[in-house]
Amino acid sequence: MPDRDPVETITRFQAVLERCALLNGLNHEEMYAFLQRVRFEGFTPGDGILTEGNHYHSLWIVLSGTCEVVKHGHRKDSRLAILEPGNIFGEMSFLHACPHSASVLAVDHVETMRLMREEFDDLYNDCPPAGQKLAVNIVRVLSDRLRRMDEWTCELVEKDADTERHKEWQDFRSKLYTNMFE
Repeated sequence: MPDRDPVETITRFQAVLERCALLNGLNHEEMYAFLQRVRFEGFTPGDGILTEGNHYHSLWIVLSGTCEVVKHGHRKDSRLAILEPGNIFGEMSFLHACPHSASVLAVDHVETMRLMREEFDDLYNDCPPAGQKLAVNIVRVLSDRLRRMDEWTCELVEKDADTERHKEWQDFRSKLYTNMFE
């Protein structure tokens, strides 16, 4: 997909951009600076957009179409989420240079905007308010996902009355919050 004019992008995808959590609080100038640094990519059904275990150091916004987030297991794959326009992915490896924890596949025809880490660094230097807002928004997205995971884990622990299982879940939850920076 060729690069787009930022004004045309804002016009064509205005509703998606307005509901995208990553872009909350960006004013017109900041949005324009952001859009000048993204790459537009298109995918057909079944295409892999991001592969578990690889390092892309990029962040994607779904502009159109639907994506599936898949985690590969020892015995089978698990679908973690369905992403729709306005959703973002790749944010964990964007902030922390580590392998992606899941794969993202195009379910149908998908258009994305991709912000590479180097482009974010340039944006942060050239337009600090935009870079700061994007960074805070990424932290909010991650925080919301962690909060939902904690709520889900608590629900599972409460449903499972078996004492051994209860201890396993408590150990799991404990590991999420200890030794995080080692």
